[in-house]
Amino acid sequence: MTNLPVQDFAVAVEKLEWYALRWKAELSQEVMKSGCRAEELRLETAERLAKFVALIAMASRRIFFLIISA
Repeated sequence: MTNLPVQDFAVAVEKLEWYALRWKAELSQEVMKSGCRAEELRLETAERLAKFVALIAMASRRIFFLIISA
């Protein structure tokens, strides 16, 4: 799970809590890639990319919470 040093039980629990967050990050990325088809879009300017990233971040967050609350 980690190569970080663990001095006591409290630190071990903290590392486990970090690891438990991993699935949320992976699910969010999957929503962006598959659900929003982020990789298929070819944007020509940085401004368009920034707007798209903001949009899919909001959309994937809503989709993510729909998935985990189901």
